[in-house]
Amino acid sequence: MKTHADVPSTPGSLPCFALPTRAMLTTSLAWPLSIGILWTGIAWFIGGAAAATPGLASGAIVAFASVGSDLLVRPWRKRTALQWMTLWIVHEAGRLGCSLGLVIVLYFAFSPAPAALLFSYLVCAMAGLAATARIWSTAMRKEHQAGG
Repeated sequence: MKTHADVPSTPGSLPCFALPTRAMLTTSLAWPLSIGILWTGIAWFIGGAAAATPGLASGAIVAFASVGSDLLVRPWRKRTALQWMTLWIVHEAGRLGCSLGLVIVLYFAFSPAPAALLFSYLVCAMAGLAATARIWSTAMRKEHQAGG
């Protein structure tokens, strides 16, 4: 059965396009992990190991949740811009909800320094949000400028 996403766009319909899958997955892994490593390096000198270790955990958790959310929305499929914008909201809500849930589990399981865990998570999550938003918006802008 063919869905709307499988049907090529015709002159009267909305244009369909896929998102750059490799760029999305690379960005979802690289940004949170690099920010987590950076947090660890800086926090180690300021507050010692207790302040530094939550940075690595936060970066790994956000990266895991981001890649999972990327794969769930299947960016390699062609969809209209309206469908992609709806999926972006679902993607971000899932990414933030999953990563926050894992951070809460980490806190109650191991009781790391709460301030270090909270702020390292926030920095990693915001870096991931900014990086993935740029990927999504660039793809939308290119498709809009191409005119379908």
